[in-house]
Amino acid sequence: MNVPLGLAPFAGQSRTEHALVLVGGALACLVGYVGAAAAFFGLAALGHGEPVGPQRVAGAFASLACWGFYALVFVRGKGGPVTDVLAYPLATVTVVPFAFRWTAFGPAWDALADRVGFFLLRPALFVDAAVHVVPGVVLCAGVLTAWASLLGEEAVAAWQREHLSEPFRAAFVEE
Repeated sequence: MNVPLGLAPFAGQSRTEHALVLVGGALACLVGYVGAAAAFFGLAALGHGEPVGPQRVAGAFASLACWGFYALVFVRGKGGPVTDVLAYPLATVTVVPFAFRWTAFGPAWDALADRVGFFLLRPALFVDAAVHVVPGVVLCAGVLTAWASLLGEEAVAAWQREHLSEPFRAAFVEE
């Protein structure tokens, strides 16, 4: 089974290194989420039935930590060129806060059924999604833009030759 070209990992890394990227992203997200909640509101603010404001603040910090981590591993050439900036962080900020809340405070089946059953009728879900995505995407774009501008065109081209596979470069990078 072939991996789609955009989801292929960077060249020259082992499966263990790739798995460590995923674990590191999940840990960064968890530290950002739990750390922000504990520092600003107390850990109980993440519990089921609590106001959503503190949970959204913690979600924004989780987003920043997660996308920041994946941007840094992108710079190091670990993970994957598309997965580090889109797929892995989206999956991580979707799963990690949810899993933490269910692990720490028990499952909330009623809330899950309510959210899934009336997804399109709940604008708050779109606000929650934006809080978990927008801050991290902005940070990731800023980090990668600053990194590429500090390197210069020659160094970026050398980085691309070293870390991107030949098929990926041929399909997505103009040389």
